[in-house]
Amino acid sequence: MSTSSSHSVVVGLDGSDASTAAATWGAAVAAKWRATLSLVHALPQDGPLYSPASIMLESQFLSQLREDGEAIVDTAKNLLGQHYEDLTIETTISPGPAGTALLEAADWARLIVLGSTGAGAFRSVLLGSTALHVANRAECPVVVLRGDVTAPDGRPVVVGVDGSELSREAVSHAFEFASFFGAPLVAVHTWQGSPTFGAGGTGMLVDWDAVKQEEAAVLSEGLAGESERYPDVSVTKVAQQGAAADVILQHAADAQLIVVGSHGRGPLLGALMGSTSQNLLHHATTPVMICRS
Repeated sequence: MSTSSSHSVVVGLDGSDASTAAATWGAAVAAKWRATLSLVHALPQDGPLYSPASIMLESQFLSQLREDGEAIVDTAKNLLGQHYEDLTIETTISPGPAGTALLEAADWARLIVLGSTGAGAFRSVLLGSTALHVANRAECPVVVLRGDVTAPDGRPVVVGVDGSELSREAVSHAFEFASFFGAPLVAVHTWQGSPTFGAGGTGMLVDWDAVKQEEAAVLSEGLAGESERYPDVSVTKVAQQGAAADVILQHAADAQLIVVGSHGRGPLLGALMGSTSQNLLHHATTPVMICRS
């Protein structure tokens, strides 16, 4: 067993089809990046024990769970090793909870990859507390796998741009990913407001052509520097009025990855991740990368 290195891709693995797909996708990324692949399996937490007999049964049960966990990670390691002979693969089996195990294994990781659904310690990883916990606390981007995908390809990468520092972080990761896999980039910037009603019913008094020009400038500024850094990446700019998640999903129908930023702001799960990120995790049919500050 070994902990992950500073250039590792960490994958939560529980034996489910979703986590196996995440491991396969993560292995393809790690191989392209020449990074270490770290497979992490979390064991259930110990419960309260009230008698010698229950302690013995609990010990036997946990021993079996560890054996099962070792079989899960060994099977995945052997299978992936056959496809990526030069890939360094590490495995870690840790006590739960799953979110804590992943964050500890990914202390210096480059990326964390999770399946959209799972069993055991990673059950309901998409919509449950584990995904929220990891996405809001990880120091690196977190990808939640959505749809039937096994590896990155040449389809577009869609990134949300709002002009903030956090958005610049997402843009940087999106350009890097697109460059590595020879994919085009679709940069999407949105704004709210109505030319009919506007704020306080004064929409008819707003110069909406000027608004569009200003928002297009925000988009261009949000991409500044990255296009020069990655001249091989073809960029399509989309500045469109509407809710961010809705517009991003419109332009991600044929995408291989959606990249967005999300602030971690406090201890309450419901207050941590922004509505755009949550909507995308619920409704996207393609993998979603969450980048936080």
